Amino acid sequence: MEHMPQNSPRQQQLLDAALNVVARRGLSGITVNDIADEAGCSYGVIAFHFKTKERLLLAVLDLLASNYEKIWLDAMTSASASPAERLRVLVDVDFDPRVAKSKHLAVWMAFWAEASRVPAYKKRCSELKHRSLETIVTLVAALAAERKLSIDANAVARGLYSITDGCWVFSHVTGENSPQMRERSRQVCLTFLGAFFPDDFGKPEQAAPVRA
Repeated sequence: MEHMPQNSPRQQQLLDAALNVVARRGLSGITVNDIADEAGCSYGVIAFHFKTKERLLLAVLDLLASNYEKIWLDAMTSASASPAERLRVLVDVDFDPRVAKSKHLAVWMAFWAEASRVPAYKKRCSELKHRSLETIVTLVAALAAERKLSIDANAVARGLYSITDGCWVFSHVTGENSPQMRERSRQVCLTFLGAFFPDDFGKPEQAAPVRA
């Protein structure tokens, strides 16, 4: 994970305001004045801290991605060395309320939608996706070796990644993002893994504690 400079309290306020605006309206057509109104400040305050709207929006994407990676890395640091347990932890993170809250999903969708048009968004989103995918491929390959299974680790990892993204899109489009629905999405991912690793994911498990 890239080291991100610490934001000042004022910069954090502006980033939070921009994130709220993007979550409500997407990226198309929003202005610096929209963000300034949300933050309760003048256009000049935003210009002083971020120079341009484009820099502010990229900083919002960086903040979202860095927060996701921090939660992910913290969870992995406390997890055991077992590849199965580490895969389970990664699934848990993707449906953690700090990651999969409706507001954050809306902002992710907004940036993904613009990634093909804005090279800076595409670069940041691609870097994050490739890093996380590589981690999943490594863990799937390690678990397959541990279980002496011959499987396509890349295909299984991409399948899991696609299910996670699909659950995020479904939650965003339908608005069905309650704690119970996030737990259901988590179980869908574990069921997929159970098709390849029945010894590790094939048995029904007690549902994770539902977090608001």
